[in-house]
This record gives sequence, C-alpha cells and structure tokens, in this order.
Amino acid sequence: MSATPIQPEDQVHIQTKPLEPAPPKKGAKKLLSMGSTFLTVVVLTCLLWIWANQAQLLSQNMRVVFTVATAAESPLIIMSLEDGSGKEAPETTAGGRKVTAEITFKATRSRLRELQSDLLSGELELFVYLSERVYLPGNQTIIVADALNANDKLRDRGVSVVSAEPTEIKVVLDTWVRVEKVKLKLKKPAETANFQAYIDPPQIVVQVPASIKDDLQVNPQPLLVKLTHVPDKISPNLEVSATVSTKLGNHTVRPERSTVKVILQPIEQDKEKLGPLQIRVCLPPDMIGSHIVEWEEKADKMVEVELIGPRVELNKLKAAGKEKIMAFIVLGSTHAEPTETYYTVPVQFWFGEDIHQVKLVDPEKTVKVRLKKLGEK
Repeated sequence: MSATPIQPEDQVHIQTKPLEPAPPKKGAKKLLSMGSTFLTVVVLTCLLWIWANQAQLLSQNMRVVFTVATAAESPLIIMSLEDGSGKEAPETTAGGRKVTAEITFKATRSRLRELQSDLLSGELELFVYLSERVYLPGNQTIIVADALNANDKLRDRGVSVVSAEPTEIKVVLDTWVRVEKVKLKLKKPAETANFQAYIDPPQIVVQVPASIKDDLQVNPQPLLVKLTHVPDKISPNLEVSATVSTKLGNHTVRPERSTVKVILQPIEQDKEKLGPLQIRVCLPPDMIGSHIVEWEEKADKMVEVELIGPRVELNKLKAAGKEKIMAFIVLGSTHAEPTETYYTVPVQFWFGEDIHQVKLVDPEKTVKVRLKKLGEK
C-alpha cells in the first residue's frame, strides 16, 4: 500500500521571532535615571555658580592718577588746580593737571582685575575733560566721583566710581583770547656772541588767558624764540629755524606759529684792553668787620684785562669806565682756617647789564690771599 503525498495546502508553517533581551529589572532602571538627573543638576549648579560669581558686583579701592584737562577746541583754560591737599597740581606739557586720588570702583571681579592691570601698565589713562557747557570761567569745584563717572572708557568697561578721596578739587578757569602783534625776541645761547639776529616775522598772533590781556597791553612782554641749531660758522644772511615758546612770563599761551625764520648776520669782533682795575674783596656778611685780608707779598691788587666783542659794545664799555666793569674775589670761612700758606683765588669780573657779547681773551687770572681774624697774630 503506497503512502499518500502531502499537498502544499496541507503543510504547516511555523513562524519564529528573534530573541529579545530581557527587560532590566525595575530597581536598576530607577538607579540609572537618578544618576543622570544628579549629573545634570551638578553641571547646571556649577554653571550657575560661575555665572553668579562673574556677575556679582564688587567694590575695590585703587590709587589712581588722572588728568584734568580741557578739550583742544574748548575756549576754557586751566589757570590753577588745587589737588585736595592744599597743593597746586603739577601741570602736563599739554596744559592739563595731574591729580592723585584714592578711588573706590564698583564692577564685576573680572572687570576690576582688568581695570587694575591696565591702570598699572599704563594701557589705560583716565582723563576728566572740562566743558564750557558745565563750567564757567572763575573759581569752580569738581566732584571727583561725578567727573570720573562721566568718563567713557570707564562706562564702556562697566565700571563705576563709588567714592573718591579727595571728594572734590578746586580749579580756576579762564578763556582764550587773541592778542595781535606780540613781539618776538631771540633767546640767544650764552656761548654764541658772534652774530646779530633778525626774526621773520617779528610779531605774531598769540592766544592768551583773558585775565592777562589788559596787563599785556599796558606792559607788553616779548615771546621768546629759541634757535633749533646754531652753526659753528655764521655766513651773511644765514637763515635758520627757531621754535616759539608757549610760555609768556609765567603763563601758558598758544602762539599761532610754532616756528619762525631767523636771519643771522656775523658780527666783526674787536679786542680792547682795559685796566688796571682794583680787585675788590667780597666777604660773607657775618665775617665783615671781624676778619682782615692778607695778600701774598707778590700779589698784585690791580689787574688788566683784554676783552673781545663787538666794537660798539667795547666802545660803550670803554666810555663808561669802571662803572660798567668790576674785578673781584669771593672769600668764605674756608679761607679763614689757620694756615701759613695762601689760597689761590680766581678773579671774577662783572659787566653792566647793558653790555652784551663781551668776554675775556686772557686766561683765568688768580691771586693768593688768606683771611685772619682780627686780633690773631
């Protein structure tokens, strides 16, 4: 008997599923979730602590030097400034005044650290600019904390000033005014006495403090100019440059020109002998009448000199005679010490104030003297 074949529709299909991992136990799943949450909280806490530490405003005291000045285009000028201690604040080359103060700044820790570093290194300089919209000519009071809080560089850094010592400073302000035709005068080096100088232009416009303008019109003062270079040899019509001073008497001024042209002309030098001149003795006041001068036996109390200078000056000196020239020696207590020898003392010469560009040709002249107290043998 033969077997009956299995038909397709009679086949049994068995469907299998891939193996899945066993689900974690409930306790382990909860522990893992708690660990993740704790780590997140720690990170956020640290970030919040760092942010709070950086954002917290702190106060710090610093010793600061700041400059009180006026803007270049401002009509104001600082005449004087009292720094809070009763002393005059030192002036800068630009006409500002330096003030030292103990300042309490307020900012975040990082900004305060950066501010201190920049101030110490000189990278940051603090200025207080006085505006004519706020300050008028005359005596004014500056509140230091308010003035520094108006500083753009501090505001940009997020730094404010809480307090300052001194709390206020006193300033005297003036305004610039024009003065026409201020005469220029050459400040001639002492070693040059062989030329005449002609300044071109001889007068210029100068801005001066308004408070001294009237006095200058009554008692005009020349503004000095100084040669930038003095040649060894002066040729006829030699042109050189000279810088114009920014000081007129004791006051700072603003000349319209910083340099001028100076034309030099050589002066013919002549020689002249004068003398004999009596050598006078100059003693300290407390030794006059109590000491006598002893001259060495061969010492000559008269001296003759040869001078060199412009003929016009030599003629002036010669005509005036002993009124315009004097020979003298200067003695002091060191020359009164007991000694058997004599001191060698140089002879000095004085010329009248209206005698210019005259000097000695001869080598230095000396005499030998000593001082003795009256009554000493």
